[in-house]
Amino acid sequence: MFFAYYPRLLEWAMQITHKDREEAEDLVHDLYFRITRISRSIDAMESIDSYLFKVIRNLYYSRLHREGRDPLNDLSIVDYDSVEQGLAVADRREMLFARAHLRQICRHVCQRKSAARSASVLILRFFLGYYASELMKILQAPRSSVDRSLQVARSEARLFLERPGALRFISQPPQREVAFSAEGEDTQRLFSELREAIFSATEGPCFPASALERRYAADSVALAFTASELAHLVSCRICLDRVNTILHLPLLAERSPEYGLDRDSTSGPGAGGDAEDAGAPIRRRPSAKGPSLRKIERRARELYEHRPESLQIAVDGEVRASQKVSAEKNELHLKLGRKDEPSFIEVFSEQGFCLAYLDVIDPASPDGLEQEERVALSDDRSLIVTLTFAADVPILHVLYRDPVMTERVATETDSARAEGAVAIRETASVASVPLRGIVLRPGRWIRRRADRVFAWMQVWYQLFVRTMNPFLASAAVFALGTAVCLFLWMRSASPMPASAFLQHAEKAEQAQVPSTESRVISQKVRIRTAAQSIERTIHRDSTGRRKPKRHALDRQTAALEAKLAKGGVNWDEPLSAATYENWREHSQIVRDIVRKTGNNLLTLTTTIDDASVTQESLTVRANDFHPVARTVSFRDTGDVEIAELDYAVMPWSDAEPGWFEPMRAAGSGVNGPGVHPLITAHLAALPLTDAQVDEAELGAMLALHQLRADADNRVQIIRRSSGVQVKGIVEDDARKRELEMRLNEVPHVIPAIFTFAELEHQSGFPAGEGGQNPRPVLESDEEKVSPLEKFLLTKGESRDEMSRLANRLSDSADAVDRESSHLAELIHRYAPDRQQLTEAGRTTLDQLIAERKASILAALDEEEHSLAEAGLTDSYTSDIQKTTLDIEEATKQNSKLCDELVFGDAGHSRSAQDILPELAQTIHQLHAVTLQLSPLPPTRTAPRKEQQD
Repeated sequence: MFFAYYPRLLEWAMQITHKDREEAEDLVHDLYFRITRISRSIDAMESIDSYLFKVIRNLYYSRLHREGRDPLNDLSIVDYDSVEQGLAVADRREMLFARAHLRQICRHVCQRKSAARSASVLILRFFLGYYASELMKILQAPRSSVDRSLQVARSEARLFLERPGALRFISQPPQREVAFSAEGEDTQRLFSELREAIFSATEGPCFPASALERRYAADSVALAFTASELAHLVSCRICLDRVNTILHLPLLAERSPEYGLDRDSTSGPGAGGDAEDAGAPIRRRPSAKGPSLRKIERRARELYEHRPESLQIAVDGEVRASQKVSAEKNELHLKLGRKDEPSFIEVFSEQGFCLAYLDVIDPASPDGLEQEERVALSDDRSLIVTLTFAADVPILHVLYRDPVMTERVATETDSARAEGAVAIRETASVASVPLRGIVLRPGRWIRRRADRVFAWMQVWYQLFVRTMNPFLASAAVFALGTAVCLFLWMRSASPMPASAFLQHAEKAEQAQVPSTESRVISQKVRIRTAAQSIERTIHRDSTGRRKPKRHALDRQTAALEAKLAKGGVNWDEPLSAATYENWREHSQIVRDIVRKTGNNLLTLTTTIDDASVTQESLTVRANDFHPVARTVSFRDTGDVEIAELDYAVMPWSDAEPGWFEPMRAAGSGVNGPGVHPLITAHLAALPLTDAQVDEAELGAMLALHQLRADADNRVQIIRRSSGVQVKGIVEDDARKRELEMRLNEVPHVIPAIFTFAELEHQSGFPAGEGGQNPRPVLESDEEKVSPLEKFLLTKGESRDEMSRLANRLSDSADAVDRESSHLAELIHRYAPDRQQLTEAGRTTLDQLIAERKASILAALDEEEHSLAEAGLTDSYTSDIQKTTLDIEEATKQNSKLCDELVFGDAGHSRSAQDILPELAQTIHQLHAVTLQLSPLPPTRTAPRKEQQD
């Protein structure tokens, strides 16, 4: 599509740049990299021309904002990934110095390569244009080792440029002077000149072809090159091309750089030798042949493998914030102004690479409140840009993950010494100036601390150990080791199991108010996020009969309430141990840890495997187990901290009438016994309008869905003319109390929830715990082996692992079926009469449909992850076509295929590989159908009927 649009794109860019063809070509090429990295589908847009023109215009504005900055003022030319990239951003005024510096660096590394492997690595990456992934293959080393060697060599080269006399090498063999073949000002000639200088500095004999093949054979043990061997390899065309052939890498003849060539003249308006253009960036000559596919591929590869040292966040082309990349997880939160209406967001590296581009859509649209762009980079790196309009001001969140940083920090010191990557310890000494620029900063900090520890140990040894006899010295070392182990054990030991922790906390909640009395619980809490901090006072009836009065919430607070509900937090009882236990029971727990976290405090931290919530913690007082704090860690927006500021239990005589909703008794006009005179008497239930009953039913559905109480048939909703009744059976009193308190918040909803123990006591017979779907069990008889089991048997999986994967896949399919049925029923029942609903009813309907859709998508993702974990993703390629299925048909097909995969089909004998493409197609169709569903009226309607007892 890009090449088809290229003439039109170039014409638009020429108009924007006032007929400057070189800049227009740059804009079009930058456009290609933007649109290939966005998550939105170009084909699905209403007007592709308008979108492409808008992006080109935004890129031009961004260039205007950034063209006054000179990257070379902050970075040396050797700090760029390659010579090509360094010259691409060079200023005409600095070009003479840049060329001279490149020749000096080339001369330095050619003389240094025989003693330091890092110099040879720099030659491959910086001068010859090998990518980091290619260096990993050539050197047979991890990415962290390659990056460390490059940084050491760059630091040494930078110091050589700044103070050549500061480097004095020990045992440096005599080197012949590196001569350059030309001194021209042409950039193309400069590339050739530098390469000729490198290949003219060959040392030692060539590698036999058979030796290189054995070194890189698949079954051979990785053997690192010595400094002299690597020095010959990087400066020998024959040997280097032999390695390229063995590893299936591009040959040297194919590595002629195109990006940055011929940047020695300008064209377009104002081209010429005027003084006012002396400081303009060097531009290449225009090409009439259209875009160069080779150049585009090279730039795309450079961008994909580029590892930034720092990130710069630009809003509408203006840099607003920056952050140094120093850990595996790097986050940045940026609050924009209240009047800001950003059009596009960009994330740049320190070298000018645009790593991410977010085209902002209208926040008033349904998908505009939270906009996200995800970018996948090499070595499992990722960059996520999220713009949220749910708060009072737009909030920009940037998350950059670099797993290589963990490996780099963990192995930096030892590997640097082993590989000789640090020049100061390998072959160099300092005459008068310390080599600060040579050593990596993290490694320098570690070595400085280690040297202090070693010095202290030497002093301790001189003062004490040398004066002791061997027996006393051994005893002292043993005692010290025992003390350290005991200290670490005491720090890591858990005071109690998580189940006991929560049991104590729930008993403490129940013991605060006598069960025979009714009291008002007043609790003041503070809820803090990265974007806001609110304090609210909550009033609750200790018996759960009275409902707290609901107050209108602003948009930001309402969004916070909905988000906490996804983490199992009850808005009117946020510190409840019962709700924490319920959330924990319905989550896939990775681990539970109970620790002492302060003076008289215990904290339970539960880590789960979930798409939105990573972990939660509950903090209690150690003396009475009263909950005082709770933290919810969301994967996308960070932590939400809830802390108790005040807690009191008061009689009803101190209660204000406005704290609770009026209480009514169903079907009775008299006051109930024991109700305080200040409380409004129960009134007889009056007939409600259809809109009020609809609002009540939708509110009950939403409450049950958020509490995950609609996953089985234990709870049902019954419509009446006087309201809605929710009947159901739950496991225990804590779950009953949680459902009743949440349902009591919904107007015109009467809960009738019982526990199994209550039913057993009333009937005299065991109630059981029905409603659970039977788990799939894989047959052991070979004649009844399912396709999934056959496939896993070929991989050598155990029967327990087979059952676990089968259970996971079956549960995901059941969840898709259940949620799809609920969603289809919602749309069919309420969409035709949507306008007859109250405003609150329409809002609840939209929220319920959105949450149902999110549940379906999450279940589909879980189904795909189950297939991937079983190893069923590499054997097919998905060719997704536009589907005409509705959600019910697609769901039935998905369930049928999952059952065939997990249980088999008596009438067919298809293998897992035969079932998988059809199942993958169905999953993607369900994704598309679910996203297209809307609460707007469908073409067919279904009359709504009342359910009677």
